[in-house]
Amino acid sequence: MDCESQGISTTYDLYAVTNHFGSLNGGHYTAFGKNPNGKWYNYNDGSVNETSAKNICSNAAFVLFYRRRDDEAPAPR
Repeated sequence: MDCESQGISTTYDLYAVTNHFGSLNGGHYTAFGKNPNGKWYNYNDGSVNETSAKNICSNAAFVLFYRRRDDEAPAPR
């Protein structure tokens, strides 16, 4: 299916990342989430701290969450 010709956006925005630290036998999970206010937060057990978007990408990223933009796809060329 050609999404753009159907008017379906093909642009996605990252809004959350689950991280895993450790091995296959065990470890620790944390998460980053983008608040509707546009700021990123680091969730780690009982603490939540604002963080910079530059901290989101790491080797610990395990699951990434994306949301498709609601705007229309660009017009075909």
